[in-house]
Amino acid sequence: MTPAEITTFIIGTATLIIGYFLKIVHNDVRKNTEEQGKLKGKIELVEQESRLKYQAIQEQTQLEIKNLARHVSELSDAVKEFVLNKK
Repeated sequence: MTPAEITTFIIGTATLIIGYFLKIVHNDVRKNTEEQGKLKGKIELVEQESRLKYQAIQEQTQLEIKNLARHVSELSDAVKEFVLNKK
């Protein structure tokens, strides 16, 4: 083997090794990007579910407050009537 052939062999081998590692890095980056996209979608879904649950809780709370106010008003009217009838 001549020095030129040895040099060509070494450069070729080094290129193959570097190419192999670049391929691995590229595949890892692609997988991570896909995984990141999936996780982002899951996060958005959880955020949407949280907003809907918060809204439902808020609506339920408002309904309970209205019912409580109605019951207090009815109780107040009953107490007034009781006091007026007692006199």
